[in-house]
Amino acid sequence: MNNRKEHYSKKGMYNGYDRSHKEREALDYYSTPIEEVTNILNTLNLDFKNTTILEPAAGGGHMLQGIKNYLGEDLDKVTLIATDIQDRGCKEISAGPAYDFLSDDYPHIKDIDYIIMNPPYSVIEPFVMRSLGIANKGILMLGRLQFLEGENRFNNILKNNPPTDVYIYVDRIACYKNGDDKVKMASAQAYAWFYFDIEKMDKDYQTIVHWIRRNDKS
Repeated sequence: MNNRKEHYSKKGMYNGYDRSHKEREALDYYSTPIEEVTNILNTLNLDFKNTTILEPAAGGGHMLQGIKNYLGEDLDKVTLIATDIQDRGCKEISAGPAYDFLSDDYPHIKDIDYIIMNPPYSVIEPFVMRSLGIANKGILMLGRLQFLEGENRFNNILKNNPPTDVYIYVDRIACYKNGDDKVKMASAQAYAWFYFDIEKMDKDYQTIVHWIRRNDKS
């Protein structure tokens, strides 16, 4: 869809969500297992050198650490930006209301190549819509498999700009409530990684479904 950025940059498409609503409160926070971030990046084998990566729902830094583990010696060749609406104690993350990804004055909307995120599911739709208006190369998101269903979500995103690739876990993973990786949650949710390859999205393409196994350390 050639007018993707223009479409998702229109004011009102993702705004209007109440930042003080209970769905945006601190407890709506389930962190991603670090090893699963590295796992999917190894699977995709993306070359991030000389790019800028944004993590707009960075929480306690779990996703950020997984990205760093993947980059290894190439870390100094990549610009990493991490923000969150809540301050959860990670000094590498710019946090607070000024870093609400859905706000009009969010500071990081230009020159972003990749967005990698696990947004709160209650606002997953506006997070994707805003990301589609920002990212130049790709968007990688962990989310519940049910992201693929829903009339509004279909009309707002999936009808014209579905993910190029979906990686479904054959053995379920568990995210950590409130970022506490000492408490292993039961794997009640089916999770998948959704990848939007921007270059492919500007051409005709069909979504490809893949299956992925969790990292042995998870």
